[in-house]
Amino acid sequence: MPTYEYSCPKCGCDFENFLPMKESDAPQVCPECLTQVTKSISVTDFVLAGDGWPGKNLKIKGQMGRKNRKVSRKQKDHWAGKTPTLTPNVGGEQVDSWSEAKKLAGSKGKNTGSYEPSIRKESVNE
Repeated sequence: MPTYEYSCPKCGCDFENFLPMKESDAPQVCPECLTQVTKSISVTDFVLAGDGWPGKNLKIKGQMGRKNRKVSRKQKDHWAGKTPTLTPNVGGEQVDSWSEAKKLAGSKGKNTGSYEPSIRKESVNE
């Protein structure tokens, strides 16, 4: 139940009543002079926090938009029309071709099945 603030126009008394919302518009009486009073408009002290409130979602949307624009500019500057390429290596040890990488990985007891697509591409480009 919310707390409602009231102000008496006759004696200037300010007081609060803890009422259910359905009774918020019911007439109230001043405890000092028994005059009928009206509700005062007061400032609330709560914040609607959490993921479901529009204010937070708009803030996050703006932050993410700025971040994405910054990242896309950096990516454009970084790549500048270049296509990234993978370098054949096994455990950080670089080799000249994917087929050599497969042989080296096999000799170290590693699974070599993932090298096949790169070996096929390499043989087509030669």
